[in-house]
Amino acid sequence: MTAAIDIDGLLPELPTLTERLRSLHTSKTEPFEQSLRGGTQTASVLFTRTDPEIISLVEHIRTAVGGYIAQLPPADETHPVLNQPRGDIRFTGSWSVRLTDSGFHVSHYHNQGWISSALYVSLPDTIDRNGGTHDGWLALGEPPSEFGLDIAPLRLVEPKPSRLALFPSIMWHGTRPFSSGERLTVAFDVAPD
Repeated sequence: MTAAIDIDGLLPELPTLTERLRSLHTSKTEPFEQSLRGGTQTASVLFTRTDPEIISLVEHIRTAVGGYIAQLPPADETHPVLNQPRGDIRFTGSWSVRLTDSGFHVSHYHNQGWISSALYVSLPDTIDRNGGTHDGWLALGEPPSEFGLDIAPLRLVEPKPSRLALFPSIMWHGTRPFSSGERLTVAFDVAPD
């Protein structure tokens, strides 16, 4: 129930979107009581903005999420993810994350969503491109290290510009640190409407 979808032909011009998102990162420190380490997160609900780049982004993301939902296994009222109604969706949260040198996300999950995400907008050259070290990659299904459980991730997602990772919100997810540069993403949670 995880997906990595390359939506490069659907997105607004990435350099324009990158500059718009950078302008929204006004904080100098990571948010308190969040999973983010070594970076910043936008303060308000990103998808309510009226910037043309954001409006276009939301339209294309809505289409991609609809396609993802359509390919899910059949509804199952006993399953914690498949028990949700299919059809219209609403965004329960949306934000941008800017990670810098050695930045990462501690493994966490989202209790306010059904489907969570990471859309890669801009990446440094230091992101591992061949899977050797997985620097900067998204790890799905791996609990936080402080739990003391030696459980490997169910999936590692290689970040690429315009790649949209979608996964159940209840799934543990975090990122591997990378050595230097800027990793700019958009994230959101979806629930049935």
